[in-house]
Amino acid sequence: MDAIVRLARDGMSVDNELDVHKFRKFAFVNGNQSPFAIFRMSKLTKTDAGYYRWIQDLKERYRRSQIKAATQVNREMLRFYWSLGRDIVARDAENVYGSGFYRNLSQDLKAAIPEAEGFSRQNLQYMKKLYLLYREESANCPQLVGISQDIHDDIIFSVPWGHHRTLIDKYFEKRERETALFYVHKMVEEGWSRNVLKSFMDTSLHLRQGKALTSFSRLLPAPDSDLAQELTKDLYIYSTLPKWLSHTKSAN
Repeated sequence: MDAIVRLARDGMSVDNELDVHKFRKFAFVNGNQSPFAIFRMSKLTKTDAGYYRWIQDLKERYRRSQIKAATQVNREMLRFYWSLGRDIVARDAENVYGSGFYRNLSQDLKAAIPEAEGFSRQNLQYMKKLYLLYREESANCPQLVGISQDIHDDIIFSVPWGHHRTLIDKYFEKRERETALFYVHKMVEEGWSRNVLKSFMDTSLHLRQGKALTSFSRLLPAPDSDLAQELTKDLYIYSTLPKWLSHTKSAN
């Protein structure tokens, strides 16, 4: 960060390509700052390094607060999706309400909760699959299969909905629960984007590393990770979310 301040303090010109490249390099290495953001700041940031560091610290604290809030919203949204999927299974809704069930449910939820997103027919079908893929079945109570409410791996609520849809597309049909959970853990641990997830799935990372789940303390994605950015992006698509949670690279 001090490097940016020194460059600005010394009156670095951006009149030539070399200077622009030099400034962009310093800017991105030091705090992921937008390359020309310093020129929109006050003169105090150019003359007082301590003040500039404070501004950067505030920025990072703000980003962490964004991620904590977005993660909590995501968790509650996925818990709701999970419970809706459980209800569909418990009610045997597709048989009870007929072939137009998902169309009717989609229409009625949109009417009842007009401010909400994410109630398309396809999304509702994914909610049922989310429940069926990750549910904990009781071996001692076969009569309860399909309506068990137990889930002991809470980490599934820490990743974006779009990532879950990708896992469901790949592993639902054969009910490869442990494989899906392997990738859920890796996503949170490594902060994977959806494209990175797809790449590792395509190359069967779980077979190369084994599906044993490691325990780790991280339940929040790193603020600057691709997972954090896609989590907040998905929340804009599938839920009603305050604007201040927006956290994309373009927002810097």
